[in-house]
Amino acid sequence: MDLQKTADVWPMQVALLAETVEVNGWESLRWKIKELRPDQLMESGYTDVALELHKDERTAYRFNLNSKQPHLFVLCQEDELGEELTPVHITASQDDAASFMDGEHQLIELPMPAAVQCWIDVYLGVHGELIDEGKKKKKGRGRSSGR
Repeated sequence: MDLQKTADVWPMQVALLAETVEVNGWESLRWKIKELRPDQLMESGYTDVALELHKDERTAYRFNLNSKQPHLFVLCQEDELGEELTPVHITASQDDAASFMDGEHQLIELPMPAAVQCWIDVYLGVHGELIDEGKKKKKGRGRSSGR
């Protein structure tokens, strides 16, 4: 990936780790993020992904940043044998992440690094907070409107 970091795109690298866990006597693989690197050092064992911010997701970004522990969500795809998992998408929007929970993909979340939190906060400062259209007040309907 030859992307450069911009105001709305941050190229990153992700390494996954598979752990064998036993649940009720059955062994299975559980995947987790081994390391997230917000840089492009091009080392083997890492997959390139780009965190891209979108203006229509600003409410979701703010909700995530205001949570007790902000997270990033990494969408992964299994190979045909179900033995390997490859990161294909990363997002800071819980809404975007939820749209991928269809059973065909695996979603792994990880705590959002402080530098990424600051970057998203600056993005929201530059582009403004998105106000949910359903929650806007109607003009002229307040107590002091005289109606």
